[in-house]
Formats: sequence, C-alpha cells, structure tokens
Amino acid sequence: MEVVGALLVPRFLFAVALSCLVIVDTARSETWDVPTELDDRNTSVAFVVDSTWHTVHGTTKNIAGRVHLRDPKDPLSVVVDLRVPVTLFDTDSDLRDDRLQEVMAAKTFPEVRFISTRLSAECEPTLVTRDVSCRGTLSGSLTIRDVTKEVSLPTFIRDTANGYRAEGSLAIRWEDFHVEDPSILIAKLDPVVTISYHTTIPKRR
Repeated sequence: MEVVGALLVPRFLFAVALSCLVIVDTARSETWDVPTELDDRNTSVAFVVDSTWHTVHGTTKNIAGRVHLRDPKDPLSVVVDLRVPVTLFDTDSDLRDDRLQEVMAAKTFPEVRFISTRLSAECEPTLVTRDVSCRGTLSGSLTIRDVTKEVSLPTFIRDTANGYRAEGSLAIRWEDFHVEDPSILIAKLDPVVTISYHTTIPKRR
C-alpha cells in the first residue's frame, strides 16, 4: 500500500501543476492586447444636445490616441489617452460649427483630451470573457479648453469576435469647462451636452 501511495503522490502533484498551468495560460489569454493605437478605424466620438427646435447631433473625425497598461501585470491599470480635434466638429450647420469653434477657442485649445487612470474591477478581462459583458467605469481626466476635471466615464464592455468593444456616454455642462453658450440666433441650445463614444480594443489570443 505504501508503494502504491508513493507512486500516486507524484502523479497527483503533476496533475495539480498541469491544471495550474492551464489556469494561468487561460488568464493570460483573456486580456487586452495593448498597447494599441486609437483612430477613426476603431474609435468614434459623437455628441448630442437639445435645442429650441430640434436635437442637434454632432460628429468628429481624425481621432487619435493610444491604450496601454500602466502596470503590465494589472489589467485594470488601463491608460486611455484620447485626443479629439475641435476644428472638425460637425453639426450639419456651418454657422453652428463656426460658433462652436469660437466658444471653445479652437485656435488656442485645438483638442478635447481624455486620459484615464483606472478601470473598475467589474470589467476585469477574465470577468468580461466569462460573463460576455460588463458595466463599469473608467476613471480619468477630461480637458476642454483650459479646464481639466476628474470624471468617471460609464463604460459598457462586450466580448466580441473582433475584440473587447467599449461604449458609453457622459453628460457635461458647457459652463463647467468655460465654454460660452454656443447657441446661434434663436435656436437656443441646452446647457447640457451628452458625449458618447465607442472603441474596440483587440483581445490577446
């Protein structure tokens, strides 16, 4: 019996070690494939604001940025550095676009910038893969004109065939960022504008 036991122990230890390797390998595969660049091919930013007559929808292009991990061993230490050019805001009205660039001082402050510091624990990659999606927050700073504010960006992340797709929206007040009322003529704009985004981050295979 002692001989049999002696033979079984190494086999048991080998099985435990093998299972641990499998678990570690799986955990490593279920994470963001970063660093990665952000541009119009994988990221979009839009905004919407109510006005006296109708809802105004705005878009932009030539988005630039990068995603990486501050700590390679911590998948929640996500650093998103996103830059959006103000001069390319498009609201389907040249007059309104010119006014928007004026109040946002586009020549002096040519871009809106968001830099994240951390992703909430609900959206750890292995949990997203297990549950298919998550709802969390991306903490960071938002800079518009000469004002930088700490914000918690609501984030919905889905595990898709093309990678992890993140999307969300954030409502801000113009005046909080030293932006004058961008209304034109009698088409009064609401003091709150909602910014929305979506981006896809590759998944490490």
